Amino acid sequence: MSLTTGDLVPDFSAQTDQERLYQFAQNNGGWRVIFFFPRANTTHCQMQARRYQSLSGEFAAHGVSLLGVSSDTRKQQLMFRDICKVAFPLISDTDHAVSRRFGVLDDLLPGEEVQMARRETFLIDPQGRIAHHWQGVDPATDAAEVLEEVKRTVV
Repeated sequence: MSLTTGDLVPDFSAQTDQERLYQFAQNNGGWRVIFFFPRANTTHCQMQARRYQSLSGEFAAHGVSLLGVSSDTRKQQLMFRDICKVAFPLISDTDHAVSRRFGVLDDLLPGEEVQMARRETFLIDPQGRIAHHWQGVDPATDAAEVLEEVKRTVV
């Protein structure tokens, strides 16, 4: 079951594509958008990441940091970064630990052991609570919809 609005995000740490350890609890104090995408270097995931990058200045102007998460390897994330020209960190969640914590892990095909994250997005407040949760995200409109919520919510 996914985390939902009002839930406290369990602490986690994970490697980013930038070879840095991202520690959730140490980044409390600011608003964050964490978006999960199924597979780097696919058309819809590239579209979603590019839309976030194109709006990243507006998110930053509201004091909101961005973080993308998929189960791809660091090498795949680096290629994804180069293709999409993103400046925000990407977590390589190859062990699915982050996806499990957020409750967004799914079987690729029913009955198979291959798993990946569902496309879901979370707006997290400075105390580490889910302020808003989007499920069944449309990669073409996700970033704009989240930014609109940021404009309404983040003061």
